Amino acid sequence: MKILISLLLAIIVSSPTSYFYFKYSFLNDLKANSEIVETSLGSVEYTLKGNNGPVLLFIHGTPGGYDQTTEATDKFRVLTPSRPGYLRTSILLGKTPLEQAKVFKALLDALGIDKVTVMGVSGGGPSSLEFAAKFPERTHGLIAFEAVSYAEDLTETDAEIIGASDFSLWTQLASMSFLSNENLASAILPNPKNREKLLNKPKNVEELKRLVWSIWPLSARQEGIKNDYEQFSSFSAPLNEITVPTLAIHGNEDINVDISHATTLIENIQGAELYTVKGGDHYMSSTHAEEIDPLIEKFILKYSVQ
Repeated sequence: MKILISLLLAIIVSSPTSYFYFKYSFLNDLKANSEIVETSLGSVEYTLKGNNGPVLLFIHGTPGGYDQTTEATDKFRVLTPSRPGYLRTSILLGKTPLEQAKVFKALLDALGIDKVTVMGVSGGGPSSLEFAAKFPERTHGLIAFEAVSYAEDLTETDAEIIGASDFSLWTQLASMSFLSNENLASAILPNPKNREKLLNKPKNVEELKRLVWSIWPLSARQEGIKNDYEQFSSFSAPLNEITVPTLAIHGNEDINVDISHATTLIENIQGAELYTVKGGDHYMSSTHAEEIDPLIEKFILKYSVQ
């Protein structure tokens, strides 16, 4: 609600001053809503939400930050770091997926968390795969959620977002925020059935709006974005080294990260399972939450028993 009020004021008083005020307020809110901890590798930004149960280590996508996450429940907590290069975690802490996995381990050490279920989402896939492979003693299980799992040059596919300015993206997101729910669904979701799923519950719409704003401002995430696309083009995932229970969740209509990334996982990780969300695209966490959320909770609770 605070974001929408600030947006409305900025649009009503359409001037460079109002835009910069909104950006200043937005960045201040991002700082106020996260924590910084000193680890053995350096300062890491994170949030830890929830009061009970095992910990889900949520590894955000590209672009992203700690604000691109999922909600804790009364059954499990959610730990979300900003990956190196995003928001207040320096890119100097780690560029490669393996280096970033070591940052996650250092974060767990600093917070006194022994073991987690790690969930890599989209561009968070490579570093979550490295974490599960290199630190099985700290990993209950791995959830690959529409996760990048093999090298692919995505710079041409995502050229529009990579090259966008803070202001141009702000105007797009601000405009979408004031569309009717029906028009917002039409603008983002190509499948009419997914639009219907989104509009069935106001909570779904709010989740989608939160998700789209978690990529802004790009300037605060730019080093991470640039590094991710460099890594996507050349990394080699240690799939054969992963021995922890693994679940890949992928939509069969995802045009951002093709479902072949999920099939590659299950073909190379012994015992891995694939759950295909029929009709799911890259925004399926908003449109198919009633199907997906219980699946994630069941997996976490099943494998986190000590």
